[in-house]
Amino acid sequence: MKAGEFWDNEIAAPTHVSWMNEPLILQAVHERIGGATPASAGDWFVARLNGRTFERGLSIGCGVGNLEREAIRRNVCATIDAFDGSLRSLRTARRAADDEGYSGRIRYFASDFNRPALPHDTYDIVFFNQSLHHVGNLEKLFRALVHAMKPDAILYLDEYIGPSRTEWNDEVIAPHRAVFAALPAAVLNSDFLPLPIQEDDPSEAIRSSEIMPLLSIGFDLEEVRYYGGNLLAVLYPLMDWSRAADKLKARLIEQDWEWAKSGSYYAFVIARPKRGLRKLYALSRWYLEPKMKRVSRTPPKILASTQRARACRS
Repeated sequence: MKAGEFWDNEIAAPTHVSWMNEPLILQAVHERIGGATPASAGDWFVARLNGRTFERGLSIGCGVGNLEREAIRRNVCATIDAFDGSLRSLRTARRAADDEGYSGRIRYFASDFNRPALPHDTYDIVFFNQSLHHVGNLEKLFRALVHAMKPDAILYLDEYIGPSRTEWNDEVIAPHRAVFAALPAAVLNSDFLPLPIQEDDPSEAIRSSEIMPLLSIGFDLEEVRYYGGNLLAVLYPLMDWSRAADKLKARLIEQDWEWAKSGSYYAFVIARPKRGLRKLYALSRWYLEPKMKRVSRTPPKILASTQRARACRS
């Protein structure tokens, strides 16, 4: 199944269970983002803007359009372009925008994350809301973004940055399984904790662990708010949280945060694209490094044959 088909089906019959569906966990997330004044990523960001409105925004992986409508509603953006690979999601987003009277301010279109075609020097702000971890060609997308963003533009990123789907194995999940096995049977919906890989969505967490290292090549990170998920994002979908005692809930939330201190699975980031020579350096790395990796993975016989063919053509 292709990623677009998966998300088309997900709109009709949702299967994904988010660890942030639980109000008590969401409250803890808001405390991690907002600090002394707990806040969602959106609320914290709006407060930080002090009334600033961005003329033109771009939302990548918009889904059903909740972020765009909220950005217009709260006067964060005057207009927004938004795209997704799921046609059903886009139809839902357009209808919702029409219903709220925003059709003239939000432009939705279908596009591929991995083959972006974006206008240069156009956007004042770019949003990713749990969508970047579905991108396989991160370098190509980042190159397109740096070109598309204005010199003083802002990148808004609320994202899963934990292990990529190919990095999960029995050793990595062993600590999670130990906690899972010690939980009361009454709070579990399964007797086994599988690897947290979305098998029917080939784009899920495809290169999630590389997001922050690659982002920092071409963006200056102004704010980074880590908010955990290391334990609860894995356990929660297989738990009946309503049956858990308050002490158990508090312990799991605290344990999740302790685990995050060695490398959080989720982060909220505000960044700006690098400029001048630093921009050129980033563009070069994003262009050359994937090619070098492909060459290093090419078997010697195939590489030698390719080189001979090129020599003959020249």
